Amino acid sequence: MQIYRIDHIGQATPELEPQVERLERLFGFRRTHSWDNPGEGCRGARLVVPGSWGQAWEVLAPSGEDSAIQAFIDGQGGRPGLRHVAAEVPDLETALSELDGRGIKPTRSAAGRWAEVSLSPPEHGPGVLFRLSGPGGVASCGGDASVPAADGGARDEPSLGIVALDHVCQAFPDRDELARWYESVAGFVQVWRTPIDEHPDMADLVMNVPGSAICWEIIMPRGEDSFIERFWNRSGAAAHHITFEVADWERAMQACEHHETPTFGENEGSTDGAAWRDAFIHPKHTGGVLVQLFWEERPGVWVRSDKIPPPR
Repeated sequence: MQIYRIDHIGQATPELEPQVERLERLFGFRRTHSWDNPGEGCRGARLVVPGSWGQAWEVLAPSGEDSAIQAFIDGQGGRPGLRHVAAEVPDLETALSELDGRGIKPTRSAAGRWAEVSLSPPEHGPGVLFRLSGPGGVASCGGDASVPAADGGARDEPSLGIVALDHVCQAFPDRDELARWYESVAGFVQVWRTPIDEHPDMADLVMNVPGSAICWEIIMPRGEDSFIERFWNRSGAAAHHITFEVADWERAMQACEHHETPTFGENEGSTDGAAWRDAFIHPKHTGGVLVQLFWEERPGVWVRSDKIPPPR
């Protein structure tokens, strides 16, 4: 199966408008489409992520009876969170046939426009949910119910100054096992990895999604009290966080202060004479998704500052 483009990140929330407003005000996203599709059990909005090449953010809220969005929220103890990563494939039927041959059973949408499936190794339980569609990803966002949103104009308040959606990070007990799996199933290509002893509680690697500007990071636990181990015990092979690049670190921190949004886990350093900084925003301040922000003085000094190429 070939994934050639990541279309959007899908986020589930009990109420649509408050979450959309949060993303517009703090994150600087801009709504382009809205819909209410009780037949598929959801209301939604599609928002542009500043600086991202063709990638968007989707907010989904329950609508109608037997809503899969409500079932997802209920399954998380009533909490919102990241629901899926939407990807395009050259031919949906061919992709589903290939997955079926591996014993992976997708769930089709009512209209057959897309299908949802965990692409993690089945023996490890559910992982990140992927929403697969053929070319033209907006079809997976509300279908015929999707309509262009009115232009609300620029907001006269500080935002994070996001310039890119950089990567999705997934937790897994063995980074190499999951990397081999994604390479085999979906054509992901490993590009960087930390030395095994670089950090006392974790090791990671980064994969490129061919045709997409978004990368895929896999983090695995090391040591006796790894935060990844605790996350795995609670959530399994789920997405751990989403990472955005910002243009100006001080501007981003001032926006967080303006919107009463604290950060934690701050780091800063220098690689080859160029500075970088990063920090996290807790899910309770983002609508259920752990968000990492980073800034780098020169391209590549943060994301790959402690990485080495994979073995050949």
